[in-house]
Amino acid sequence: MAPVLDLQVETFTRDGVAILRGIRWQISPGEHWVVLGANGAGKSSLLSIAAGYEWPSRGRVAVLGETYGECDMRALKERIGWVSSALFSWLPGRQSARQVVATGIHATIGSWHELSAEDLIRADDALRSIGAFAFRNKRYGVLSQGEKQRVMIARALVTKPDLLILDEPCAGLDPGARQRLIDDVDRLCAKRGGPTLILVSHHVEEIPGHATHALLLKEGALLASGPLREVLTEALLTELYEYPCKLGTANGRWWLQGH
Repeated sequence: MAPVLDLQVETFTRDGVAILRGIRWQISPGEHWVVLGANGAGKSSLLSIAAGYEWPSRGRVAVLGETYGECDMRALKERIGWVSSALFSWLPGRQSARQVVATGIHATIGSWHELSAEDLIRADDALRSIGAFAFRNKRYGVLSQGEKQRVMIARALVTKPDLLILDEPCAGLDPGARQRLIDDVDRLCAKRGGPTLILVSHHVEEIPGHATHALLLKEGALLASGPLREVLTEALLTELYEYPCKLGTANGRWWLQGH
């Protein structure tokens, strides 16, 4: 089977500034990855390239067996769900949660496409899959931060993507909302036939229990990548965050603290 992701970024620059360099990353079917790094490490840029919204200055990207620049990118993007905080402010607050989710079917924002009854049923199914069905009729603008995150994930899931990319989905959430969201994302990982997951975070505490691999990104370069228990070590995390780290697990979850 073709890799879910086969990415080689020799260089990626923006406005003359080098953001990423020397990154080789491959994801096989059945794997779920977490990407860790400090602020400014280039995590969001790397995932934007993986999702097809930016291109390496030099390099090659293939996703789901299709090579960027040699395929129908619009059709490929329908197989990739991408959730980024950059999208939050674009979504109209007057629309209901289910309407916002349904717009993901047509890759539109707002009321540019008339939504059918079938679209709304598909939106309800996506909301149900991430524990958001109860507030499907609430206006997006009055939802809590945690509820908005779930709506965004449901919007990415509505097309039943093969690859789901979550860029810091727990940002801004209180501890309870964060834990509930991680639990629901973990259920997505465990679901038979569900999408391959890539989750970007600053915190090991946000790693779902069914995650299998990790990539550590430092100052735009690859520090380490591979199976979770080989990459999540105190030595590597101390180097990643430039602070003495103590690492452990409890109740199936990772924790990290300075020492």
